[in-house]
Amino acid sequence: MRRHWLKVLSAGASIMMALAMVAAPQQAWGQQKKDDKAVLDEVLDIMREKGQITEEKYQELKERAKKEGAGKILAGFEGWTPYIKSADGQHKIEFHGRLHFDFRGYESDSRNLDANRSNLSPTRTDLVSNFRIRRARLGVDATFFKYIDLKIEGDFGEQGTPFVLTDGYVELKYFPEFKFRGGQFKVPFSFEELTSSRFIDFVERSVINNLVPARDVGFMIHGPLFGGMVEYYAGMFNGTGQNTFENNDSKDYAGRLLVRPFRFAGISPLEKLHIAGHFTHGDQDVHPAPTAGQSFQGRTDARFVFFPRVPTRGDRVRYGGEVVYAYGPFGLYGEYVRTEEERNLGPGGSNLGDLEGRGWYVAGTFFVTGEEKVHGKAPKVKPMNPRTGDLGALELVARYAQLDFFSVGTLPGPSPSGGGKAGENKVDSLTVGFNWYLSSNVRLMFNFVQNWFDNDRMSPITNEDTSWEILSRLALWF
Repeated sequence: MRRHWLKVLSAGASIMMALAMVAAPQQAWGQQKKDDKAVLDEVLDIMREKGQITEEKYQELKERAKKEGAGKILAGFEGWTPYIKSADGQHKIEFHGRLHFDFRGYESDSRNLDANRSNLSPTRTDLVSNFRIRRARLGVDATFFKYIDLKIEGDFGEQGTPFVLTDGYVELKYFPEFKFRGGQFKVPFSFEELTSSRFIDFVERSVINNLVPARDVGFMIHGPLFGGMVEYYAGMFNGTGQNTFENNDSKDYAGRLLVRPFRFAGISPLEKLHIAGHFTHGDQDVHPAPTAGQSFQGRTDARFVFFPRVPTRGDRVRYGGEVVYAYGPFGLYGEYVRTEEERNLGPGGSNLGDLEGRGWYVAGTFFVTGEEKVHGKAPKVKPMNPRTGDLGALELVARYAQLDFFSVGTLPGPSPSGGGKAGENKVDSLTVGFNWYLSSNVRLMFNFVQNWFDNDRMSPITNEDTSWEILSRLALWF
């Protein structure tokens, strides 16, 4: 009888274990499979090292384990990121998303340029204090057969349409030093722009980002050299920007070279230093029937337009450089960017003076709570938990930036400075604030911005050459 009850209890325990495995979350199941595979590899390695198994048998068992794992699907989470992947590691799909909930506050009586670019309008409502969903993105990153990457991402935020494609490209990486990417993605230009909005140090990128190309459709080759001490990027793009149909045969050419001079020097304070330069060049004449395009515009951090877009046609050149450094909790970086756009559209076909933009910034960051600064990544943070006294990570940030627009000659029709000229204006901008990381995937951001304008006719407040802005954000991503 005793043996009978032992058998019953044993059978019941087996059934309960089976039910528990079935009912267990997919994450635990996938992780268990992953752990089992890792343990098997470790056991085989130990047996080979101790001479308990021949090399031939070792390879045979490894191959059998690989074949038996083929076709099986694992699922789970890496941090906050959900994934699905094959057991043999050949294929993987990750699901990503981010939400940026913002508040913007403006000095009272602030106003913006009206539609015809000739006057400042007190009736515009975009400079009133407001809440907004700055970004609401969902995307998929996938790898097939280890060497083919796919990225598709869309934004449901404040773009004005139900869905806007941000990234959509395929990358072939059979050779790490020679990767080929084609589709819509960011042009290789500017440290700030190439840093994901998940990890920028300020609520908005600096004013010089007005001069920088963002996403475009084209192709690019890139890769690391000399163990990552050098990175190169070279590409050709439509030159018309994100989600814009190309209507001419002119293209933009872009290049970027990044050097980490002390990567292998064994000097730890300098290992994260990098220097980079970049450029784009393109002919913006439209063939066969030339029509005027639109230049860059000048906007402050909170998107006040202090220099509007003006018609341009002809060569467009952008170039710049950056220095980026981090050590311990400190981060320091800066950039310089210059653009020149031809205006071959004057009366009777005469050429007007080039429209030029010049800008620079210097930014510094410091983790008061001591976390290590790694540019382009979130810090490793113990999640906030008031019960245990964990308060996350606090980072102080400051940035000084300057952006100057200048043009000579005249344009037909109204302009912001009057007299038919394209005009000029310059802004100096000081931004100070903090980032409070509640975890490695959630942070609160606050920025106070003080702006000084050269042209008080193109400033937010009548006859005033200064104004302030407040920006804050609750950001979450996975």
